[in-house]
Amino acid sequence: MKRFLFTLPLFVLGLLFFSNAAEDFKTILFPAEAPGELTFIGNAGSDNIFTVNQWMFTRVENADQPEQIGITAQLSMASITCDWKDLEKSLHKKKDYFHSKKWKTATITIDGAALQEDGSYLAEALLELKGVSKKLPINFTISGGTDDAPYHVNATATIKRQKWKFTGGGPADMVPVTVDADLIVAAE
Repeated sequence: MKRFLFTLPLFVLGLLFFSNAAEDFKTILFPAEAPGELTFIGNAGSDNIFTVNQWMFTRVENADQPEQIGITAQLSMASITCDWKDLEKSLHKKKDYFHSKKWKTATITIDGAALQEDGSYLAEALLELKGVSKKLPINFTISGGTDDAPYHVNATATIKRQKWKFTGGGPADMVPVTVDADLIVAAE
């Protein structure tokens, strides 16, 4: 009986660990069409426009009250493309770039925003990218959209590459990011 009482808690802990581990390794199914355009510009002497082709909002709350807005977006880092195909290959393979073979997704989370003098909003988003979670100021505007997508968002941010372990040569350290999207929550 003592042996059973000792092994039962270990068995339960093992189940909890493996169920959480399975959650971490689950495959994210992205919709066939992203809710809008998400691009960034890398400049290594000339601008290269990179596009995240597969991404989705997994949470949109209080879009009608931007100061209490809640947004979570998942990005497929393996879906990034650019016109320079050799560079695109490096983005996905090399550790000093996106290394999307290892870090398949990134997550952006926004919980609340502050109204700015120009009518836009400023949010302190949390960007999880390459295993690093750091705050990222995002400026955005939100407007009415269509019946299918009642709100539309335009957002800009500037990512400092070194904060997220981008050490590859070439692009300037400050990378501008733009988002032009409808706030649609993807079906799971």
